[in-house]
Amino acid sequence: MGEYTIIWGEVMAAAAISIIPIALVFIFLEKYMVAGVTAGAVKG
Repeated sequence: MGEYTIIWGEVMAAAAISIIPIALVFIFLEKYMVAGVTAGAVKG
């Protein structure tokens, strides 16, 4: 190996921990985002 090694387990754990809150916020606010996009797409 080289001087620097990547501990993939820790990298994936950190990625999962950082993604979970964002995913939860998206799930709870999805209906509002869809309503806003739909309202903005209506012409005239």
